[in-house]
Amino acid sequence: MAGIAMVRTRNEREQSSLEDCFSTLGETHNEFVYGAIERLVQAGEQVGFSVQDLIRMLKGGMSLESLLGLIEIRMTATCVYAPSLAA
Repeated sequence: MAGIAMVRTRNEREQSSLEDCFSTLGETHNEFVYGAIERLVQAGEQVGFSVQDLIRMLKGGMSLESLLGLIEIRMTATCVYAPSLAA
């Protein structure tokens, strides 16, 4: 009886390792992206924007940089006016 031997070439091993690496990087990248989106939504909600508001602004052509700037301006205004409201 003759057996069939499976021999992987060096190229096949490298490709498999490379695919595993890309898969791991993709999963890590997705986790970072989801985390960033979650933080953006939380910051937006702190200054009065709903998730729908954020999506509408981005779909309307606002850049992510501009949206972050707007959230920052609102946060700064909230911090400045908060002590005067308590008084």
